[in-house]
Amino acid sequence: MARIFALLLILLPGLAHAVERALIVGNDNYDTLPSLLKALEDAEGYTELLTRKGFEVTTIYNAPMAQMRRQLAEFYETIQPGDTVAFIYSGHGWSDGSLNYLVPTDAQITASAAVAVEMSIPLKNGVNGILDNIAARESHLTIAIVDACRNNPFGGNLSRAVGVTRGLAPVEPAQGTFLIYSAGAGQAALDRLGEADTQQYSVFTRFFLRNLDSTGDLRQATIQTRNQVQQAANIIGADQRPAYYDELSGTSCLFGDCDSRSDDGQIKGVIEEWAFVQGSKSRVVLNAFINKWGAEPLYVALAQEILNGLPVVQARAEPQTAFVMPERTATPAAPDTSQLETRAMNFVQLNIRYWSQNSPNVAAGMRAFYADEITFYGKDWSQAQVLADKAGFIERWPVRAYDIDENNTTITCTDGRCDIEAQVVFFAHSPARGDTSRGLALFSYSINMESEPAIIFETSEVLERY
Repeated sequence: MARIFALLLILLPGLAHAVERALIVGNDNYDTLPSLLKALEDAEGYTELLTRKGFEVTTIYNAPMAQMRRQLAEFYETIQPGDTVAFIYSGHGWSDGSLNYLVPTDAQITASAAVAVEMSIPLKNGVNGILDNIAARESHLTIAIVDACRNNPFGGNLSRAVGVTRGLAPVEPAQGTFLIYSAGAGQAALDRLGEADTQQYSVFTRFFLRNLDSTGDLRQATIQTRNQVQQAANIIGADQRPAYYDELSGTSCLFGDCDSRSDDGQIKGVIEEWAFVQGSKSRVVLNAFINKWGAEPLYVALAQEILNGLPVVQARAEPQTAFVMPERTATPAAPDTSQLETRAMNFVQLNIRYWSQNSPNVAAGMRAFYADEITFYGKDWSQAQVLADKAGFIERWPVRAYDIDENNTTITCTDGRCDIEAQVVFFAHSPARGDTSRGLALFSYSINMESEPAIIFETSEVLERY
């Protein structure tokens, strides 16, 4: 189901803040029109949040015309000047290009625009629309969240006959008004991010509810939601950026202290990391992502889906949990330079693969790769100093995954020494700190190949961070 949200906030200054009340409608199951997927769930989410925040909430589900009209009339009668009022609708809706209509569950398929109007309830028409009736009660703050299907629910004949537009029409915001649509002009609003997305709410609602609950501030929650929805949609190659129009001159605080606290950083972090991880074929990287973001079930499910699709690697004879110390065995002298280059490249690849193991004993095992004296990042160090530095790095970054780009590697061997420059994609993560470092680096090695391979020079520089 393609959907669109409109959030309308109308502030009338100078009126005292009184009662906070809400009417929430969720229509999923229609008699003859197509059924929807997320309307009831979204309505339940708003009901829980507003009830917890102290609103007097009335919620109706799968309402036919008579019930919707009766509940709206009763709701209007409860509104007193200065009240904070929320009207939230999730279900079918349509527009004739200038006015927006909400559709009760007993509406019938029709090709007549006049009949469709009679079977629908206007959101705002300047006379007896829902927002018109609320405004007539002189509410202090009116919040209208309208979640309606973008496509004409009555069938193709109505669209062709009367020019029914795709999506809901804009509502011109007056001074003191805040308006948001969950998708910009010509964009589809997403219910979910692919088959693996089993989260309860539609994409806009899951972010907006979370941000509003965290900050209490309508403006801040909307801005955060706009950025998050756009980034989330980009994950699956979709284009969705909520559009908003801010005509507020004062505070937009709905509840709480409206400080700057939110989990925007958490959402931003998982989205940014997913942009890097989603193209990975490394089990280490994917498992590290799953372990880090266990509190984000959508992205864990997406990572697990990729992980499950990777080819199965045959297990070695020894147990996978066993720690294997690389043996420093004497290597026969290479008969020519090409074979020496091959041996040096294999040695560096083994070093990188070994360094990517997530075992606390890796630092000790690195002695198999280094000479007794090494020029290590510009310093003349002993092997013990290098191993101590490696141990410190492992403590800071317990999860590591490095991959050599063989297409961007150069090797030169002369007089029993090989110099290698290799571009390496790196990923390092600290579950305890929640930090991740990833990008592309240029590693430079000099390897003594005279008897047994040993690194005598090592340095690197970061070329790009992701």
